[in-house]
Amino acid sequence: MSAAVLLPGGVWAQERSIGSQEDDFLIGASVVSGNAHVGTPQGSTTDLKPLWAFQLGPLRVSRSRASALMSVGREALETGLSTEFKATENVSLSASLRLDNGRSFDSDPLLRGLPDIGTTVRARLSARRALGPRWSWSMNTDHDLLGRKGGLRLGTGVNYAYPYSDDTQWDFSLGTGLGNARYMQTHYGISLKGAQATGRDTYQLSGGLENLRTGINFSTALGDRWVAFGGLEMSRILGRAARSPLVGRLATHSVTIGIAYRSR
Repeated sequence: MSAAVLLPGGVWAQERSIGSQEDDFLIGASVVSGNAHVGTPQGSTTDLKPLWAFQLGPLRVSRSRASALMSVGREALETGLSTEFKATENVSLSASLRLDNGRSFDSDPLLRGLPDIGTTVRARLSARRALGPRWSWSMNTDHDLLGRKGGLRLGTGVNYAYPYSDDTQWDFSLGTGLGNARYMQTHYGISLKGAQATGRDTYQLSGGLENLRTGINFSTALGDRWVAFGGLEMSRILGRAARSPLVGRLATHSVTIGIAYRSR
């Protein structure tokens, strides 16, 4: 789960005309079928996941892609508790705090004995530049604020938004992710302690590329209050992360379908 938070924005909120979304909320659920890079290779798992977003004055809190669904037909928002301001006509900046639940290895025979990755809070900064009426480029960075060995990540990519109709939009994206040495070692490496616990050799990583991602997603308004959404996302792990003994699958996918209700 990833949830993000940000302090009220003052002047920033005025730039975004955020008052038009005060006291707004969205609740919904999605069915997600997919698999992961790290762990024993296995078939896809299917989960039912709730999603929600609340706008209380200048304060916004959301989970997963709920913020984007709340803004169907409005302005796109950052996940979690966040704020945003427009630096120039074509460039917008945003900041948020996100909860990262980490990972437990106890249930996976490939990973059992490795130190768990602890839950932490990550601070995220994002920038988006419009490249035309439909194309945009974005870059983001987030960092572990609690010192749980989460390290720092970078991401960048391009997005193409296709308005199929007044009520339906398709989004096509292509991006890549990078991590610093601490992030890569925590998620793909085997420390001396982990090697002693599992009987494996140590595996050390430096910072570098983590993955290449692509996706196609849609959202459509079902009247004034209901929104349907879904999509397909794929990821290919790269570099030394791909050669990690913890990686059971180089390419993964995730299929999502869901519905949500918003207050207005």
